[in-house]
Amino acid sequence: MGKKSHNHHDKDYYFELGIRELDSGNFNKAIRAFKKALDKNPGDPRVYNNLGIAYELTQNYEKARETYEKALEINPKSPSTLNNLAELTLNEGKPGDAAFLFDSAISSDPLYIEPYMNIAKMLIEMRKYTDAEPYLRKILEIEPLNAEALNLLGVITTVTERSEEAVKHFQDAIKSDANQYSVFSNLGTALRSIGDKKRAIIAFEKALELNPDSISTMNNLGVLYRETGNPEKAKYFFEQAIKLYPDNPFPYLNFAELYITSGEYDKAFNYLKQYTSLVPLDMDTLFKTCGIARMAGKLDDVTDEMESFIKEAEPADPRVDTVKKWLEMVT
Repeated sequence: MGKKSHNHHDKDYYFELGIRELDSGNFNKAIRAFKKALDKNPGDPRVYNNLGIAYELTQNYEKARETYEKALEINPKSPSTLNNLAELTLNEGKPGDAAFLFDSAISSDPLYIEPYMNIAKMLIEMRKYTDAEPYLRKILEIEPLNAEALNLLGVITTVTERSEEAVKHFQDAIKSDANQYSVFSNLGTALRSIGDKKRAIIAFEKALELNPDSISTMNNLGVLYRETGNPEKAKYFFEQAIKLYPDNPFPYLNFAELYITSGEYDKAFNYLKQYTSLVPLDMDTLFKTCGIARMAGKLDDVTDEMESFIKEAEPADPRVDTVKKWLEMVT
């Protein structure tokens, strides 16, 4: 049988070509195909919606908005177009207008998950956790094993101090998709907050297995091993973090805490100095650095830090007088 020829006169030919080009990442070719599709069928809202997506992906946001709005003139209740326009509106820095459009998309099709997810993410970004939560719970009514919704609901219940519930949501998310390192990391955080450090370590180690370069996971593992009395393991993870991210201040601070705990103030001081060189105006740590220097007999090495603390601290801060006394001891 001979190869089937494409019928360019088919009204859907250019629309389908545009979809293929869009899926292949050929956005400008997709735009050309969708424009030809509109020549064939100027009243098809599907074409306008996908043309809007192509314009948005080429960062022609003005054209994208015009095209989405044209699609809505033809089909005012299209949930996908309302959702796309809402996302564009949010990217333009108009969350209130975006929320209205997301809710409109939901009203048009209450079983369409995308607008629920998008408005929930927007509200979480704005730290409006109690407003975001109902949207995520609605997703789970529609799709009980939606891993992303379960993970986000776990995040919300963690930050709103419902960590026992958060653990369950993260565990359910893992049952649905066990390949997302962020879910294991979030589970580790929730387990640690309820005092289950042993299982928190297991969760963070799985997170690190999935994402070996995650500095936050290395730090969390180091801290947990320090807290559970395994300093060698703690050192290993802090060293790995510093090796991969030498400009990140937190492994230095965590290393310092490890040595303060063991009374090794010389070593703690060296790491605190490295931390304060990266974060010079962390007043609490600056004060701690001066105090540890005194305990290590190294006040001479922190005159700059003491002068900086005196200069930057609030005048009413009672620690200023203490630092002034230390400074007088070496000047």
